[in-house]
Amino acid sequence: MRKWLAFVLTVVLWVGMIPQAEAIEANKEELELDAEAVILMDAVSGTVLYQKNAFEKEYPASITKIMTVYLALEKGTPNQLLTASDTAIDNFDRSSTHIWLDYGEQLTLLDACYAAMLQSANDAANVLAEGIGGTQENFALMMNEAAAAAGAMNTHFTNAHGLPDENHTTTAYDMAMITRQALMNEEFRTIFETYSYTMAPTNKQEESRVFATGNEMMKKGKYQYEYASGGKVGWTEDAGYTMVATAKKDGMELIAVVMKCSSKDARYDDARQLFEYGFENYKTVVVAAADQEPYSYQIKKKDQIAADCVFTMENDFRILLDAEAIEDLIQVEVEVRNETDPETIEGVAVLTMSGQKMAEQTMKAEITTYDLSFRAVTLPKIMKGIDIFAAGVFILFLILSVLAAAEHRLEKKNHR
Repeated sequence: MRKWLAFVLTVVLWVGMIPQAEAIEANKEELELDAEAVILMDAVSGTVLYQKNAFEKEYPASITKIMTVYLALEKGTPNQLLTASDTAIDNFDRSSTHIWLDYGEQLTLLDACYAAMLQSANDAANVLAEGIGGTQENFALMMNEAAAAAGAMNTHFTNAHGLPDENHTTTAYDMAMITRQALMNEEFRTIFETYSYTMAPTNKQEESRVFATGNEMMKKGKYQYEYASGGKVGWTEDAGYTMVATAKKDGMELIAVVMKCSSKDARYDDARQLFEYGFENYKTVVVAAADQEPYSYQIKKKDQIAADCVFTMENDFRILLDAEAIEDLIQVEVEVRNETDPETIEGVAVLTMSGQKMAEQTMKAEITTYDLSFRAVTLPKIMKGIDIFAAGVFILFLILSVLAAAEHRLEKKNHR
């Protein structure tokens, strides 16, 4: 009997073997930053690489829409048709950013997400809120639940757009954690990293609408940063200039959050400093699954093989290290757990560095089990013994019969 067991990958660094609310160590140097609160986080592990007042409550402004778009994509479908209601259009300051949605205008959820993320459209954010939550108020409750689930600790959203409300606050740390969670949604990642998007005409608008990202680190110009990969900016008078941005280099993805900057220039300068700090001081090392040999293990009971097990590492390890760390000290060993039970046995690949556990993952297991019951093992041997004995008796009978016949023929010949 063959049994195939495929286990879900568990990489400890992904869920945070290193406490996510703590840095690897204290800031290696103090950067000259304008923002009142900042954080630099590794997108894979959630490890904090640099922070300044990262747990202080601030007004987020339009970076709120990161949660809005993520939640809409998680709860809705891209082609879901949404309708702009009176409350969606009227329930925000019309002097703020919007795409001039008309009453009763219909658009897809995907179009509304691009409008909210790239164009920072407050009317599109409200349409998403009502389309997913039923009401804007209920959607705000859903946002708070999703924020807590993402690891946010001091966030309270009251709306989907981020316009001023004294109770609408978050922290740099919480926004990094929310963004990290959102990036695990591939549709969100695509939108977050998009440079421009064209929205098709609607029932109320004959012309296409074209949106471009507000993150100027992704555009040609004085703020361009070659490793920038995505982002969302915000501003209100109370919040100042805010931004959540991502950058990728040499297999590492970083999330930078800056809050309450005094100017647009300061916002981008702070983000650049954070990214350069991270890329200079840390590195991501990949330990490829393809380089690891399958591990064989036998379960024995009373010197008999009860099962043959082959464990295979199917997923790469991705670990964050100090830039000066010696990669040759990294090792992968296999631990077999529940080793006597074919039903629960696990092969676990454990990554260590200088003897210290860094991460682990459950391996795929191919298990062949053997029936060691009396009926399956002992009885066949008994039956085989009986068969051999019976065959021996039969052969002996034949031999005796042949000998008796030969003796009879000999006696008969002698009587003549």
